[in-house]
Amino acid sequence: MKTVRKLATTLALLLLPVLGFSQSPGHDAPRPALVWKDGKTRLQFEKAHLELSNRMQLRFTLQDNEGSPTVGSFRVRRFKTKLEGWAYTPDLTFELQLNWAEDKPLEDANVAYDCSHGKKLFVIKAGQFKVPFGRQELTSAGNQQFVDRSIVSNRFARGRDLGLQLSGLGWGGKLDWRLGAFNGAGRNATTNDNGKLQVDARITFQPFGEVKLSEGDLEHTPNPRLALAVQYENNDRRGSAAAANSKLETWGGDATFAWKGLFFFSEFFTGEETPLSGPSRRSRGLSVQGGYTLVPAKVELALRYAVLDPSRGAPGDRRYERGIAANLFFNKHVHKLQADLRQLEDQRLKRRDWEFRLQYQLIF
Repeated sequence: MKTVRKLATTLALLLLPVLGFSQSPGHDAPRPALVWKDGKTRLQFEKAHLELSNRMQLRFTLQDNEGSPTVGSFRVRRFKTKLEGWAYTPDLTFELQLNWAEDKPLEDANVAYDCSHGKKLFVIKAGQFKVPFGRQELTSAGNQQFVDRSIVSNRFARGRDLGLQLSGLGWGGKLDWRLGAFNGAGRNATTNDNGKLQVDARITFQPFGEVKLSEGDLEHTPNPRLALAVQYENNDRRGSAAAANSKLETWGGDATFAWKGLFFFSEFFTGEETPLSGPSRRSRGLSVQGGYTLVPAKVELALRYAVLDPSRGAPGDRRYERGIAANLFFNKHVHKLQADLRQLEDQRLKRRDWEFRLQYQLIF
């Protein structure tokens, strides 16, 4: 009986470390950590880091269009769930984002690997995400000064697609470069229906260090921030099954400046559309936007002017956007109330419409 007990005791001592009930001195495994801060639930493990957040935008829009009665309407503009973090190594990051307010909710689904091990000198990214084109489009809708993007950004920057991107932050964060190849058919289009890839390239110069993709200077930063960028996109859709059966070639540039509560942003695009048959059509657009945080992290006012020329060869068809915005922050962009009033002018239709928008945003 004593021999059996000794064998059982020895076996138990051998199995306890394997089962995790015993740890060797000085080799304690880190305990999982659960933290909620600024709208994100963070889970920290030994070989993984997860961040879960939801973004809700509730909007009321009052439209006063020429020749039509004034209409007010409520909507859930966005309701997004986002899961991001890293797995196995901090160099391997992932992102999954769903927008429940749309028929096709999948927005982002990608992985990225930092070959420079945390320095971001050379990063490979694959999956579905925003193509590197258009700063206001690259800036999250949750970090905008106005309730939504300008008519120029909506016209030239088409957002997400499926593909591969190479990027890096060089020169001490002063140079941000991105180069990508994509299907060219837009998000959730799982096949390339004409065998030609969309190519995007963007270079940003930041002489005073990295400038985050966020509008406004809520904290009245004491040191100036400046970002100057140029970009190019070539999307040949000729021969595809889509209605837009043409080649789109677009150049652009933008400038961003922030200092002591002042924020200025401008972007310019010029493009050429070549259909499968017929003459080419050139277009261009300019958006200028600026604002000032009256009370740091609390109250902000902003102005916007945008002009879109959809066909440079056809006079009298320009579109204009003129607007003013006011923002009340409860916790920066995480929790805020926004309102803007804008005039939308269409020269071709000879009409000027007014629109008032009120939006409440909560990230949790």
